Amino acid sequence: MRRYLPVVAVVLAWAGAVHAKGLLIPEDKSLPPLAMLNHKVTIAIEDQVAVTKVEQTFRNHTPRPLEATYVFPVPRGASVNKFTMWVGDKQVAGELVEAAKAREIYTSIVRRTQDPGLLEYMGNNILRMRVFPVPANGDQKVTLSFTSVAQNENGLVEYIYPLKTDGKSTATLEEFGITASIKSQHPIVNVYSPTHAIAVKRTNDKEVTVNFDRNQGLLDKDFQLFYAVGDKEVGLTAMTHRPIASENGYFMMLISPKVEMSKSYEIPRDMVMVLDTSGSMRGIKMEQAKKALKYCLDNLGPKDRFAIMNFATTVNKYRDKLTDFDKDQVDQARKWVDQLEATGGTAINDALAAALDMNSGDMGRTLTVVFFTDGQPTIGETNWDRILKNVAAKNAANTRIFTFGVGHDVNATMLDTLSEQTRAIATYVRPEEDIEAKVSGLYSKISHPVLANLKLSAGKDVSFLEVYPPQLPDLFHGTQLTVIGRYAGKGPTALHLTGSVGAETREFVYEMTFPDKSNDSKGFVEHLWARRKVGYMLDQIRANGEKKELVDEVVLLAKKYGITTPYTSWLIVPDGPMPVVGRMQNQADWAALRGINAAGAMPASGGFGGGAGLPGAPPALTKPGQKEAEKVADFAKKVQDKPGDVALRRGGLADEELGKAAAAKGEAKQLLSEAKDKKEAYDNAARYFHMQNKDGVQAGKLGVDLSIQMNNLRNQARLEQTACRNVANRNCVELGGVWIDEGYAAKMPTCTVKAMSDAYFRILEKHPEMKDVFQLGNHLVWVSPSGTALILDTNDGKDKLTDEEIDKLFVAQK
Repeated sequence: MRRYLPVVAVVLAWAGAVHAKGLLIPEDKSLPPLAMLNHKVTIAIEDQVAVTKVEQTFRNHTPRPLEATYVFPVPRGASVNKFTMWVGDKQVAGELVEAAKAREIYTSIVRRTQDPGLLEYMGNNILRMRVFPVPANGDQKVTLSFTSVAQNENGLVEYIYPLKTDGKSTATLEEFGITASIKSQHPIVNVYSPTHAIAVKRTNDKEVTVNFDRNQGLLDKDFQLFYAVGDKEVGLTAMTHRPIASENGYFMMLISPKVEMSKSYEIPRDMVMVLDTSGSMRGIKMEQAKKALKYCLDNLGPKDRFAIMNFATTVNKYRDKLTDFDKDQVDQARKWVDQLEATGGTAINDALAAALDMNSGDMGRTLTVVFFTDGQPTIGETNWDRILKNVAAKNAANTRIFTFGVGHDVNATMLDTLSEQTRAIATYVRPEEDIEAKVSGLYSKISHPVLANLKLSAGKDVSFLEVYPPQLPDLFHGTQLTVIGRYAGKGPTALHLTGSVGAETREFVYEMTFPDKSNDSKGFVEHLWARRKVGYMLDQIRANGEKKELVDEVVLLAKKYGITTPYTSWLIVPDGPMPVVGRMQNQADWAALRGINAAGAMPASGGFGGGAGLPGAPPALTKPGQKEAEKVADFAKKVQDKPGDVALRRGGLADEELGKAAAAKGEAKQLLSEAKDKKEAYDNAARYFHMQNKDGVQAGKLGVDLSIQMNNLRNQARLEQTACRNVANRNCVELGGVWIDEGYAAKMPTCTVKAMSDAYFRILEKHPEMKDVFQLGNHLVWVSPSGTALILDTNDGKDKLTDEEIDKLFVAQK
């Protein structure tokens, strides 16, 4: 048997390929870049001037001192005017290499490390210095600081820190974190990262702190941070993307109130808390729910009024009418909550009717209903369609129903619809989760409404289409609302944001220009729009059953943008952060993790994926004496005889590898288990959809699972890892570490090029757009415009191609 790529579990591969930038490369070319242990970034931005300090620690895994070169890419578009470099406590001389010369350096590094992720920086300047000696079996700390000017485009400031690489130099990363402080002469209105799930803390309107650590997202892309400034009470920041002038564009709007808001924006509320006390709530659930109710009571505002009721077979009230906030009344209400007991059935319809009857009719006050239930209706009206109609008939525009589904014995679609139709949020508390923690987390976000009944519109030359969410939720103090949609038209226009503060309507106007064509710098907007649209379409299918046009549109978008759905569950990639590896116990552990053999040399690296035993998948990692790797061309023919076959192969591979979750450990075990559960839910949903079995996808554990996943899609605001990518207008799917064009067929003519060869880099010189294709990895199959499949392979293929041969690949078929 010929040996192919080293095969790693499809979702464990990234445990040995964590990404972070900066390389310490030994002069001994038989050695790989040194392992990175720690990576700490501190950024201070003041009126666009950014001072970035980087601390990195590397380990020399060999028993001898090493001479090495440290290289660091200058962030794209940054104008660096000062930098200092330290080795230990000594300042050392480095050099800033301009882009033209830096290209040669990057090329040599890419060749040596076999790391196509570094192609991202081929057009950048580079910081470089010599480091000697790096102690044997010891650690080397490098500190770097530089000053740059963050780009400002129409009031939107962008900062980028380079992280992207798929090399093994950082496989041993133990600690990673970014902290950024932003100061401005003008109020900072919106802060956003499309690449990482940042935590934002606002000291005041002109000072913000941003944090990101390894537990908050993937480290597989550059850290990108946007912020905007403005003087309005409510800030609106717009980002647009329009790659094709003849088609509608995409937009993202970030809306947030100032930290130091005028007291005129305090909206008085009527808070109605409704608790299911049926027999199934008995025990720990009941105790947690009581604590949650008391948390809500303790956090009422001085202008608020409240009501509490519980329901089982009947509905019981603390008072027959709303009670003004008063310490004594709150104390009495807390005692009433303590007396509640779990017994009886579940009268959901009657409880909702009683809550809505508390509406005073005062349009200057928002009626907020917090509704807890752990079951489905068993008393009175039990048809959830009719319950929803009854609620709609009694509802008013100023009512918000925040639902909490406790456990799995709930109708999730009903709870979702109750919240969605009233501009609120549905939350689910799993059996192992704490009700009080869930409630307090949401309540803290919705405790201070600023604007209700929001509406967003543009001037006559621009119109908005397919906006998500379709009904804008209320805007709360300390939160940021993200609205994504498409736009028609072009040019300067006035955006109008209206909302109500009590009985008063307020309007904010923002001047914006919508381009007729743009570059790809904000391409993430299109991807996030697609995910949100898919989430809403799947909700329609779940509520009303399958319709062919909806299913076709879901599949089309899912395959183009790499979205995992019940119809494309084979695209499953674990959600959550890229795990960094814990502390290794000995040198053998370090070497094994990083794929380093006894001589210190690194074998050919695999990509994301793999799976032995699946027909058509690469064979397992071979032992000494076995034959060389299987050619990528031969592998591609086996797994995709005709276009689309790779999807079936990948589905089976995902099932096999996710099945290994029980044997995994630590963080990887958790992420594997979550991915396994998600795929099983999607596969079950697909079966129920096909059978037109609505009950199966609306209630029980599957209903809750789908509600949570659809909510994640409907509100997605970050890029994520995917197993299907559209590069150079071709859809490619990853299978066992190889990216294969969906349009590839086994009978197609091929041209195999050796990865990192002269031919490889000559293609990049003549066609720079191929950088996006080559960054997928060193093992791929991509159908060129001529109809010939261009194949990359580390162990096979041509080292050289003439310009004429390259040109033929890129001449479109007639």
